Amino acid sequence: MTTTVVDHRPADAPQTLSRLLVTVRDPDTRQYVPIGFLRRTLDCFEFAYLESALARDDFRPLPGLTHATQAPMRSSQLFPVFAERVVSSRRPDRSASMNALGLPMTAAPFEVLARSHGQRVGDTIELLPAPTAGPSESVSFPFLTHGVRHLAQMEQQRIASLSPGDALQLVRDSSNPVNPHAFLVTDDGEIRLGWVPDPLIAVIESLTDTRLTVERANGPEIGFHFRLLVNIAGRTPSNRGLFDGPAWATRGDADADSPADPTQSNG
Repeated sequence: MTTTVVDHRPADAPQTLSRLLVTVRDPDTRQYVPIGFLRRTLDCFEFAYLESALARDDFRPLPGLTHATQAPMRSSQLFPVFAERVVSSRRPDRSASMNALGLPMTAAPFEVLARSHGQRVGDTIELLPAPTAGPSESVSFPFLTHGVRHLAQMEQQRIASLSPGDALQLVRDSSNPVNPHAFLVTDDGEIRLGWVPDPLIAVIESLTDTRLTVERANGPEIGFHFRLLVNIAGRTPSNRGLFDGPAWATRGDADADSPADPTQSNG
């Protein structure tokens, strides 16, 4: 058995994981680019597009979320385009998938999306953790490493030997032909274990006192995408929080404090 063991987190996630960054893979560069935020509040779910995404010539709204190009959309139910990305209870491998992610079978859909990234085989949408944290606040969140299938056999075997809490490193992959700003995740001997998802690079670069550790490591019986779950911890800059600034502004930010209508249609 090559799957390591960690304690299950409670199904109700902390406030820092009440928001996910929605990204879409660019067909030309093959890189994932941010297009919006999915938020969970006490009584509803909210989705809003990034202004920067709406300004792109090649922008295309997500299925069922066309109305969000005008203002944030709210619903008492998880929007279908995201709900269909939760590991289904009808899948025969659900138990193995949940165990690989360190989640109990009772985990809520939003928590499953936060850890699984909501990806499906051949899909072009990925959801990444987008913690909320103000200036000089501590923050900690997990993410799955990218590109494990491109690692050498020895490197993939190294993942299977890791244990929760093992210290990891971030190493700049400046020779990366797709993104010279890419970060490799490595062990203390700089054996490659995967890459940081591109949309998180700038966020992670902004943190200080960073610590990267193994959250969950799995063997070849688990698909490449769920092979290594890591946790990044650090402190936000003294002058701003996470995902702060014009690049992360969403359509309808001025109305962000208006009350949500949990009965609003998904559209």
